[in-house]
Amino acid sequence: MITNTFRHLAVALAVCAGLGLAATSASAQQSRKEMLAAEAAADRIKDVSKLMPQFGLPCEVTEASAPTAAEATVDGKKTAIEGFEVACKDQRGYILYKTKTAPFGDPMGCLEAAAIAKTAPGSPVCKLKSNRAAHYWLTDTAKSKIPSCQIAGARFIRADATAHSETYEISCKNTAGGVFIVPTHKTTEKTVGFLNCLKTADTALKCELTTPEQAPQTLSALVKKNASDCTISNARFVGATKDAEYYEVGCEGKPGFVLITDLDTQFKGTVGCDKAASIGGCKFTDTAALAAAGKAKRDETKARYKDAYARALTAAGVACTIEDFRRIGRDTATNRDLAEFKCAEAKTGLIALIPDAGKDGKLESFDCFAAAVQKTDCAFVSQDQLKTHLQTLSANHKSIKADCVIGEARYAFENNGQVVLEIACVNKRGYIAVLNKARTALNPAVPCHVAATNPGVPEKCTLAGNGSNKEGA
Repeated sequence: MITNTFRHLAVALAVCAGLGLAATSASAQQSRKEMLAAEAAADRIKDVSKLMPQFGLPCEVTEASAPTAAEATVDGKKTAIEGFEVACKDQRGYILYKTKTAPFGDPMGCLEAAAIAKTAPGSPVCKLKSNRAAHYWLTDTAKSKIPSCQIAGARFIRADATAHSETYEISCKNTAGGVFIVPTHKTTEKTVGFLNCLKTADTALKCELTTPEQAPQTLSALVKKNASDCTISNARFVGATKDAEYYEVGCEGKPGFVLITDLDTQFKGTVGCDKAASIGGCKFTDTAALAAAGKAKRDETKARYKDAYARALTAAGVACTIEDFRRIGRDTATNRDLAEFKCAEAKTGLIALIPDAGKDGKLESFDCFAAAVQKTDCAFVSQDQLKTHLQTLSANHKSIKADCVIGEARYAFENNGQVVLEIACVNKRGYIAVLNKARTALNPAVPCHVAATNPGVPEKCTLAGNGSNKEGA
């Protein structure tokens, strides 16, 4: 009984020992295969590295595929070539071809190969483990123009053999991407070109990896910093000049605007959609509704001012039934509004400095002749209308010749409500005259040549050529 038990145990141990030997042998074979594969891979890297100078590639090879036979037609003749894939330390990969003695064709980047394979299925693509994320080599390129970009992907668009550049679209995980023009290894030029996806939206370079919904994120930082009350709902590139670019920005729940940047997309200013028609206008904001709302607000404000101004003019004894008015500005030194009024009672215009209601201050008023002395133009009474009034006063004047058609008037200064002025007739007769306070007469009026030598005349003629006509004087 005991003997049989020991016999069974011995058999079991022998079986286990046999299995152990078999497992050890299989493991050894696997290790040898891995060692041989590693040696072969190292040999390929060594052999391919020797070829890199011939291809002109600045590539420190980290992985290389075994060559595959292929055939190419050169000058009508079929030529045997080999194709192989390499991965470089900078994370860029290529598909290369060579004859027995020399490189064949130009290196093809993995992203370019992927783009070709989309339109020509069966074309070679990169398969090495190191080249699976073929876009990683563009990480620094992306950050050079979009510092916050966490690169998500890239696609090859085109190559320019003359300019030694390649164009790629790069997408970011956390913001809008763009289109990058990247110098190749064949040039010493290192400048990277960049077009954001808003700029390329209506061009052949239209972004595919950044969606139209994501593209407005291009302007997020600028808008957040310079128009913080706007949450971007949409954006578009409007156009550019030699030193500025224009983008329309749509805002959620409020009117948008046109954002102005320099050529590096740095903030320069904004223009409201109600004033942006001349620089491309707005599509994301209802400008008609905006204009209507703005007009309603202006009308409301104007009505409020009109009532206050009418009371102030009446209280100061200034007769004016207001037909229209404009608020010119504010005299901060005296806290008075400066406004011009259109009313039938003021034939030569009316401008007034009006104190705030209930506040100390004197209302002062003057007409457009007095305003002209201060080099201020009236809006409701033109310079031509002022000259017409002077022309009327010159008719049948004892000192002003009947042939004087007033071409120009210079308003020199005001004295106790009277305005001293120079009159230039189109026939070169000229006069120094005093317009009375009531604006009903030009007395006295003295010819320029008399005024020049008469110390009693307070002003001299200075308009070019004025007074040179002394005929009949």
